[in-house]
Amino acid sequence: MFADAGLFALDSNRDSSMKISLVTPCFQASRYIAETIESVLSQDHTDIEYWIIDGGSTDGTQDIIQKYEGDSRLRWLSEKDAGQSDALNKGLQRCTGDVFNWINADDAFTPGALRAVADAFAVSQADIVSGQTLEFSESNPAETSLCQLPLRKSAEETICRGIYCQPSTFWRLKIIREFGGVNPDLHYVMDWHMWVRYLTQYGQQKVLKKPETWARFRKHETSKSMTAEQGFHAEALAVFRKLIDDLGAGDAVPFHEGELGGVPAKLTLPDFQFGPHFQRERFLGAYCDRVMGRLYRKQLYADAARWLALAKKLDPHLSWSRMKMGWRLRRKQ
Repeated sequence: MFADAGLFALDSNRDSSMKISLVTPCFQASRYIAETIESVLSQDHTDIEYWIIDGGSTDGTQDIIQKYEGDSRLRWLSEKDAGQSDALNKGLQRCTGDVFNWINADDAFTPGALRAVADAFAVSQADIVSGQTLEFSESNPAETSLCQLPLRKSAEETICRGIYCQPSTFWRLKIIREFGGVNPDLHYVMDWHMWVRYLTQYGQQKVLKKPETWARFRKHETSKSMTAEQGFHAEALAVFRKLIDDLGAGDAVPFHEGELGGVPAKLTLPDFQFGPHFQRERFLGAYCDRVMGRLYRKQLYADAARWLALAKKLDPHLSWSRMKMGWRLRRKQ
């Protein structure tokens, strides 16, 4: 799951200075953006550049941003855009640091987070360093949970987990530039899509997880994660469909999660690049396992059994999770 210890050993010849580039895309964000800005500018790691890309807010957001113009690390622009991904790419074009992440205008970094990020990159060869994100409900701040980047035994299985922990996951900027930024046609899963592109091309050996909490993610009634569940699902299905097609597996996997009630978004996505590590059959088996589990939770046991058989056909290895699912299905049928 993780790279060997040598990958993350201290490189005594490496410059410990790490410039971190951050972007906040925003629109009509006056309710929370001051907290976001202060969480960045109050960090004890000061080698940062911070771009705020506003989509032409009229609710006082710009007045709040202007209050922080005295800090030379913060720069901003305000103009109409095509959504969050477009705003992120505008910020990316202006970034000059070693490390990159974005922080949305209703989230915040925890104290000391950027220092820990810079230190982790400075002493490792990691492409991606990820901490934990504390998720909390605005209506009930005591209702919290921790989100962490899920790494399974292989990149193929990690992709099929379908989760990405964006606020506390930082990248070397050169990797993001190599990908050309985030896909502007994606409005919901642009971060996870970039993660999948990385895993197919490079695997997960240069991904370093840390146990510290680096960000706070606010759940509230107007956030996209709370109001646009169907949009997230449709775009995720489109990414999976594109990945399966690029593997030439449309015939090998004749079904699709659409039978669960989802409809893939109509998108034109770039072709996936597959590194030498990537195992086609292992991914297809893991994808079938994913669909099988969802069908089982919907109590569609006959369909789940069909997907289990397909998973075994595509990737014959017998995992403990498959054995358990087989026992459960036999009891249900």
